[in-house]
Amino acid sequence: MKKITIPVLLLMVAVLISCSQKTTEKKQKSFENNWASLRNHQTPEWLADAKFGIYCHWGIQTLSYQKENENLSKDELIPLFKGEKFDGDEWAKMFETAGAKFGGVIGWHGSDYKHWDSQYSDYNSFKMSPHIDIVGEVSKAVKKRGMKFLVSYHSIKDADWIDYAKEGVDKYDPDIFWVDASFGGTKGANHEKTLRKSKYIGESEKPSQVFNEKYQRSFITYFYNKAIEREKAVEFVYKSNDIPPCVGMRDFENGILNETSYDVWMTDMDMSLPPDWATHGWFYREGVPLRSANTMVDMLMDVVSKNGVLLLNIPPLADGSFPKEVRDNLTKMGDWLKKNGEAVYNTSPWFIYGEGPTEIPEGNYTFHHNNHFGQISYSKEDIRFTVNGDYLYATCLGKPDGNLMIKALNSAFKLRKGDIRSVEHLGSGKSVEFDHNEKGLDLKLDNIALDEMANAFKIELNFDL
Repeated sequence: MKKITIPVLLLMVAVLISCSQKTTEKKQKSFENNWASLRNHQTPEWLADAKFGIYCHWGIQTLSYQKENENLSKDELIPLFKGEKFDGDEWAKMFETAGAKFGGVIGWHGSDYKHWDSQYSDYNSFKMSPHIDIVGEVSKAVKKRGMKFLVSYHSIKDADWIDYAKEGVDKYDPDIFWVDASFGGTKGANHEKTLRKSKYIGESEKPSQVFNEKYQRSFITYFYNKAIEREKAVEFVYKSNDIPPCVGMRDFENGILNETSYDVWMTDMDMSLPPDWATHGWFYREGVPLRSANTMVDMLMDVVSKNGVLLLNIPPLADGSFPKEVRDNLTKMGDWLKKNGEAVYNTSPWFIYGEGPTEIPEGNYTFHHNNHFGQISYSKEDIRFTVNGDYLYATCLGKPDGNLMIKALNSAFKLRKGDIRSVEHLGSGKSVEFDHNEKGLDLKLDNIALDEMANAFKIELNFDL
């Protein structure tokens, strides 16, 4: 019999203890179906660093906005939904070209018709026209490019919501599960008489009972625990304010906060700019104007400076392709991010978000829809701050006329004279002459090739941030 030496024995004990600790840690990371446990969830670092994602509203509603189809029922629209030019790889490529770090598609919106191959109902885009597993195709294409995948449920008041939600998690392994309208209107006593079961082919709607909140909570628990099994970090994003703080990430529809948030937040911002509430956006509608690349870059910098993440909706045509104007603006946005991305990705907010004259209105339900119609218009006097490593970034939301004075960086405030070592214009890569005094940081821009859109400046300090 071989003797086990003391060093070997100690090593074996250490390994056993290590394995035991890992098992214990895994058990501790598993979530229980209660809010106290779910509050232990942490926003993934990758999402806080990503800053920018894209998803698409595409489905039978796209056809309903065409004049020739405006009087057709949803069942009559389904055979017309052919998606003959849909290509998941092209979608993902466009997301990437625009500079997005995650991408996705709606899985369910406003009717019983689902956008994936469901085992629970044949009333979906795979079993019926266009015979495409839309969620599945976009999921594969996005992940193939190394991006994170988002699926969103904008569902009706459906008693089978939990089953469909778990199916989406099991089949497509999303990194972000985004939920609209209080779990599809299944939560709350006020929905008790309106909740129903999904429509199946040849069947009418089936009345049902309202869910207790523990059922919705059970889905969040399921989603987070499934992610632990798969050894990945995920996020549950919700729009309604009926989820306790720290359980997931709060979203503000077409809305921007007026100050920096301590918690990372999201805004889902539609590229379309409908003229009024009657002209619904999100899905492509001919004649509805779009936000420009310039506007989208300004929004992105405002959101990021306030510790937010921008989820941009882009509207495909009924055939699954994208209008030239959409593609052109996304390309311009991506070109800007290639030059200025270090002021965006992997950044943190500074102790103030910026300076300038633009005021952010409250909107509906506190910041929801306060930019629905493009109410927020930025100017070259607006500046937004971000921090990346040991550098402070100041982004001017426009093209300055001559020199640029950044008043918030005056030598009588947080930065003293001598604290600034150098300034670089990211767009051109050129060093910028400056004067730091009690009035502010005065940037000399005569010899700098400025961008027609936002201009980002990299400020190196003589101390660590």
